[in-house]
Amino acid sequence: MKNDLMRMTAAAVFAAAVLSGCSTTKQPVMSATSPAASDTAVSADLPVETQPPAGRFDGVEDAADGAHLTISNTKAKPGEIAEVTLSVSGVDKAWNMCGLHIVYPDILECQMFNDEERLVEVKKGSAVDYASGTIAMLWRDNLTEDMIANKQKSVFFTAVLDQNHGLDGDICTYFFKVPEDAAPGTVYNIDYYYCDTDIFSNYERDPSFEKYAFDHWQGGTITVE
Repeated sequence: MKNDLMRMTAAAVFAAAVLSGCSTTKQPVMSATSPAASDTAVSADLPVETQPPAGRFDGVEDAADGAHLTISNTKAKPGEIAEVTLSVSGVDKAWNMCGLHIVYPDILECQMFNDEERLVEVKKGSAVDYASGTIAMLWRDNLTEDMIANKQKSVFFTAVLDQNHGLDGDICTYFFKVPEDAAPGTVYNIDYYYCDTDIFSNYERDPSFEKYAFDHWQGGTITVE
């Protein structure tokens, strides 16, 4: 019981650090393999920096393989709720902590569990079945200047596991309401927003493991039917 409490506390403290740590030093990142924006995409102006911030992984060797973080491509009709899933592959029973920000156009309405506490509605996936603690929240305060200018919002998901008990599969699913007047064919890009507190690590805290995850993550889309 004591160890469980300590792990839950660690998850809460880490989530607080993720949220507060994004107040001043942010590095916007759009994944290199995100779908290309079409003529009807409303988020073609998402950040286009494709590498982790200069300095964090200086001197770190490239891993031959590792975590592949993927955001789903999904469809929804105007006024419907679109389900957007963050998944991981290539690291079954080989990772133990994540703290990731997802950026989306503010015209989408993220479904909330508790708006006052900024807790978003989320469905946890099998990849975090053995997590000691998870937190999913809306990043609402201290938004970056580029997020404000580009009319973007962000949610983040944190999970802490014992040892390397993180699995391959879905990490979490968010729910976004598409505008009632959205035009068919409109594409909303859903991607990562790199903060200096973000993490995807294994128990050994191997920097090559984390570098690989950030170098190979792939964004997704919501397409209006």
